[in-house]
Amino acid sequence: MLTGDVDSYLPVYDYVFQWYSSKIASEILQKDLKLPPYDHDKAKYIETMYRVLREIFQWRPPLSSAQFLSAGFAEKKIIMCADIIKLVKEYNAALHKGATHIAPAKPKVPKPSPKPAQTRPPHLRQMSENNRDKTPTTVAPTSSKAALSGKIDALLLHLTEVQNSVKALKEQMLLVMNQTESMLDKVLPVVTEIVDELNRREEREREKAAIQLQDNGSPQGDSPETATLQKDETQIKEPEQATKQELLLEN
Repeated sequence: MLTGDVDSYLPVYDYVFQWYSSKIASEILQKDLKLPPYDHDKAKYIETMYRVLREIFQWRPPLSSAQFLSAGFAEKKIIMCADIIKLVKEYNAALHKGATHIAPAKPKVPKPSPKPAQTRPPHLRQMSENNRDKTPTTVAPTSSKAALSGKIDALLLHLTEVQNSVKALKEQMLLVMNQTESMLDKVLPVVTEIVDELNRREEREREKAAIQLQDNGSPQGDSPETATLQKDETQIKEPEQATKQELLLEN
């Protein structure tokens, strides 16, 4: 039942509508709503059962026949089964109550006048008492209807326990989801900070690699500082050479 399997519900409904109450079963037959064998055609059985619920019990099922035949809706199927069992029990009690009201009152029969006590000999009276003591006490057998009612009550109790278990499982799942969401809220900022730090490191490594490529691309492997010093020395030597040439021309 926890998985929503249809085969686990059909025997229960077949027992409730056809075997639990002879009055309900006869009323179903009178209205030409006899339920077919559920193991032959499940769809036809569910369709007929829904007609019984609507026309006799004036009750509309919360699930459509297609939804009931599907594999899901486990919790709704359990609740629906418990509601149908309660509905059948209440309807059966109402039928019995109506029958007691309709039954005619029995005519009163005048009680016969008590006969005078006859005195018996002591030995006959003693034998009668001995025979009465030896008579075994017979226990009235439990009626089949009471046994069926007990089975229905046990089934209803089981369905209620299953329904409570499903509710508890849903609450646990919601609790786990809330805990997971709160953990994600705590972990997300840390992960974001780590990703940002990795991006910054990658950017710095990229800049270092670009600088090294520029250094390797300059002539004779000179750095920019070395090239600047060489340029300054050239600028100093050029005026000295010009001065020497002027002195030679004067001489």
